[in-house]
Amino acid sequence: MKKIFLYSSIALMAFVSSCREMDDNISPNNVDPSLISPRQTLAASENLVFSTQAGTMNSLSNVWTNTWAGNNFYFGNPLTREYSLDISNTFSTGIWSSSYVAANNLQGIINNGASLPLHSAIARILKAYTMQYIVDFYGDAPYSEAFKGQQNLAPKYDDDASIYRELVLEINKAIADIDATVVTGDNNVGQAEDVIFQGDMDKWKLFANNIKLKILLRQSKVTDATVRSFVDAQLQSLASADTSKFYIGDVAINPGYSNLNSSTPNPWFSNYGMVNYQGSSLNTNGWRLYKAAQYYANSVNGTLYGTSARDYRGSQMFRRLSTSPAQQNPTSVVGLKQGAPKLSGSEWQVSFIGWKFIGEQNFDGTVIPQSNNPDDSNLLVYGMLSGDTSAGAEIATRGSAMDGYLALGSENKLLLAEAAVLYPTIFTFSAQAQYEAAVQDSFAFYEIPERAGAYLSALNTTAVGWTGAPNKIAAIQYQRFASLANLRQVETYINFLKTGYPNIPVADNAIYPNKPYRLIYPSSEYTGNSSNVPNVSQAQVFTKNQYTPFWNQN
Repeated sequence: MKKIFLYSSIALMAFVSSCREMDDNISPNNVDPSLISPRQTLAASENLVFSTQAGTMNSLSNVWTNTWAGNNFYFGNPLTREYSLDISNTFSTGIWSSSYVAANNLQGIINNGASLPLHSAIARILKAYTMQYIVDFYGDAPYSEAFKGQQNLAPKYDDDASIYRELVLEINKAIADIDATVVTGDNNVGQAEDVIFQGDMDKWKLFANNIKLKILLRQSKVTDATVRSFVDAQLQSLASADTSKFYIGDVAINPGYSNLNSSTPNPWFSNYGMVNYQGSSLNTNGWRLYKAAQYYANSVNGTLYGTSARDYRGSQMFRRLSTSPAQQNPTSVVGLKQGAPKLSGSEWQVSFIGWKFIGEQNFDGTVIPQSNNPDDSNLLVYGMLSGDTSAGAEIATRGSAMDGYLALGSENKLLLAEAAVLYPTIFTFSAQAQYEAAVQDSFAFYEIPERAGAYLSALNTTAVGWTGAPNKIAAIQYQRFASLANLRQVETYINFLKTGYPNIPVADNAIYPNKPYRLIYPSSEYTGNSSNVPNVSQAQVFTKNQYTPFWNQN
């Protein structure tokens, strides 16, 4: 049944989830709301939300957190604009377009879901999840007049603070509808219809509180009296002495990902996995394009913050070529310096994206055909690079089926740690306990739970540990950087813009001294919605001004 809904999703929106670069070509103003029942579109819409996160938003966040670097051994001058910060209205437009397509689909469920309030509630929650990133990357945006298709092709731009407020109210409405709905056979959410929580509305309520909390915490620096009053009241509605109001696990999605054809793999694997869906060739514009960045490598290797910061997760997330299936040590990640000249030697001496992107097998305990060792993904990689198509097919089979995640458990726990640091009288649970639980969760996620305790103790003696960091937010932010690499680095980047932690450098060839506080609206808005779109210059995105997202203007 799960595969049926994935293929329905593909039929509706295959062009969004099949390729990282395709999301740059979607026009949010030309997509009509679906008239199909929410029962048939919920799974497709959920998959589209994840596809949006897995595309340009993910790759740009990994580059701008200095986690990924371009493979200049194979490509002559990769990631030129990302490094140089030469931002224009044609730069990374997929973040805008794919987010609006996803939100538009969710609005269609809301519009057509009068008799299915639980489906509509899920759509409201995911709409808030999606649209928050539009504000975070762009500031003011169409909202109140958006999602009307041909009825309004030139929607007005709403103030970003008002959009944030409306997103909170959407979540409140969703939770109220869940609480008020008597579940029957006519209005229930079937397990196959909801490929995230399988119709468990209690989990949806908890995750809704996470999203609401994230929106509110983004605004912790805002001093405007009206905004502050609303935020404070909404924070009080989440007040808790423990974490029982929140979802603290991984928020996974898998509608039946597979390597059946080019549209069915997990979008992450399609974008960044080692091979194409058949496994007969390298994913040249994904896995081969991106390598570990030197800044990330120096952080987890213990070069930047001292040997006590050595982190075994780094060598799980990024792998060097080796015929040995043994776990690589925490000083083994080799990265490329962004914007620097090419190193001597071979591209294979630099760490590539690892974990399930190369067919890692020790996560489910299964055995691959080439040996009896469940952790022999390196042998598969060697086989593939030596022309063994069966090795490539094995990587494709297993990698294509990997789960996606809208949030990691470590991410959720770090969010709670942040809440307890910023508002200790409202969230009275231990911030340190949540921080340590997040690290333990991340080590368990990468199948090395036994390493977490020693790492936490050693890290405390460094400038990025809970004890040694200049403040607790700096420690939390470092763990976002270390824990969310490859998968959810968007949260690290957005919070870096707010906090300045960690101290992420720009590329050597950057034309500005700092990362941009926002992006420029896409050219489609300047041609199709010219009477409403603000005219933002390149220089203005690198300074704090009226165009900076409201939560970061001071």
